[in-house]
Amino acid sequence: MLDKWGRNIDYLKISINDRCNLNCIHCVPKEDISYTKKDE
Repeated sequence: MLDKWGRNIDYLKISINDRCNLNCIHCVPKEDISYTKKDE
């Protein structure tokens, strides 16, 4: 599969919740976001 710039895509990252602690630039927007509570 290729992206719109013609680069080969050979992996896919999927998040099932917003509790990831990696804070990747493609997952976390520049503007503030609100996370779900731990008990949800």
